Amino acid sequence: MQMTPALISTPRRRRPVATGLIACALFAAGSAQAQAIFKSVDSTGRVIYSQEPVPGAVSVDKVDVTPKVIVDRPAAGSNPGAAAEARRAETARQSEEFRLRQQAREAQRQKAMDAVNAAERDLEAAQKALVAGQETDQPGDRQGIGGVRSRPTEQYLERVRRLEAAVEAAKKRLFEAQVRLRDVQ
Repeated sequence: MQMTPALISTPRRRRPVATGLIACALFAAGSAQAQAIFKSVDSTGRVIYSQEPVPGAVSVDKVDVTPKVIVDRPAAGSNPGAAAEARRAETARQSEEFRLRQQAREAQRQKAMDAVNAAERDLEAAQKALVAGQETDQPGDRQGIGGVRSRPTEQYLERVRRLEAAVEAAKKRLFEAQVRLRDVQ
């Protein structure tokens, strides 16, 4: 029996792209570990780092570029469970300290916010008192100076000065409270 070429199956060819990528990756991984770096100093004192020693260099040193890996291992004869428990306890202690600092910071922020709110209320009250105190309908606020004309009395002017001073003091307290709040945040 003779086989025709149409019936003969050929083995499938592997994809050259995937094979090439794997080969490149293996080559790069191997060459990265085996690659040497040289520090060469030429006759003028210039330092040159390269993959090969520089010809004619005054001195050539091979530089160790192997990454240092530090593994935290328990000492011989020690209990690894105890070391892990000690790390957990330290982490828990640090977490608790952080939580307490956050709680204290939040309490300070709330106290500063309360002071700002109180200062705002005091300023509003002082401003209302000033507006009310500037009305001259109270007896003794005005003094006649002939005919239908009048002028404010000294008593009235003193009251308005006190009320204006109270508004200024309230503004100062509000500013200071706002500064404390900014410092806390």
